[in-house]
Amino acid sequence: MSNNKRFAFIVAALVVIAAAGFAISRLFGGVSYAEGYLYEEENRMIYAKVTPGEEQGQVKVDVTDTYVEEEDSVPVLKTASSVYTGSAEDGKLALTSAQQPGKPVAATVTADELVFLGPLQEGGQALPKLAASQDAAYQKQLAAMTARINELAEGKKKELAEKRAKEAARVEFAKKVEKTDRLVADLVENAQYLTDLQFADEASLYQEQVAELQGLLEEVRLYAGQPGLQQAEYAVMKEHVSAMKVLVDGIKATDTSVKGKKQRMTDIMSVLETDLADVKATWEEIRNKGVPKPDERQKALDKALSTASEAIAQAKQRMAAIDKQQSSAGQKAAQMYSEANALLGKSEPK
Repeated sequence: MSNNKRFAFIVAALVVIAAAGFAISRLFGGVSYAEGYLYEEENRMIYAKVTPGEEQGQVKVDVTDTYVEEEDSVPVLKTASSVYTGSAEDGKLALTSAQQPGKPVAATVTADELVFLGPLQEGGQALPKLAASQDAAYQKQLAAMTARINELAEGKKKELAEKRAKEAARVEFAKKVEKTDRLVADLVENAQYLTDLQFADEASLYQEQVAELQGLLEEVRLYAGQPGLQQAEYAVMKEHVSAMKVLVDGIKATDTSVKGKKQRMTDIMSVLETDLADVKATWEEIRNKGVPKPDERQKALDKALSTASEAIAQAKQRMAAIDKQQSSAGQKAAQMYSEANALLGKSEPK
């Protein structure tokens, strides 16, 4: 036989052996084992390989269970691997799980199928029949299943992301509606606080204190103009000047009251101006996006804006007016007290 013919014969023999290997992996105990055994459904794939052990009558079964579980409604592909060892006789397998020793599992095997006769996991159901399959076919089907589940997962993730985005937008919108209502209420409330801060008492005190100072100064002038000022009259004159000092200090105390009240008014106006800008901007964002009772809310908003703006304008007017009264009272008090002190210094009782 020529070398070329020998080579062709060897190649043909190898092809036959390889083809046989796809159908039968090994021959043991009179039972032919397929290259693998596969059970497949839409969201589950179980693949098992049966191989003889090193000793006569021994066998090992490797099971790979690929299945789909949902996590937050997203399909996730998971894999559980198990190894079983035991004895084989006439196609009947008595196996023990390496993961759960002491729990026997029975099965039957032929070149066409592998059937587990009991549950592989505690509380689980018996596995269905696994049909003979080749590794390459299993890998191809597993890849297809993996691609399909991954595509479903991506679609579900996108759907969930859109759903969450819509829910977040809904919540954000509801917050803005609530914020608008709250700001409207705050504007009305703070406008009332600002309106309640009046300077009527302080203005009245300034007038009374200046009037009393004026009256005391007139008396001091009368005493100072007398040609023969008696000691008792000088004492009264001195008491009047002391009383004027008390009134001057009283005006300063009134100044402190005015300062504190003006600060409170300034703080409230600052809050009002911030809320005015905020509520206008927020309302513009939501007014045409399905706000409940839009006309009613618009009316309440317009009224609150008007009330707050008017309260701020009036507060500024009151502050400007009290500033003038404060300045005038302070100047007059200082002048009258200075004149009284000068008259007292020039007077010489007998």
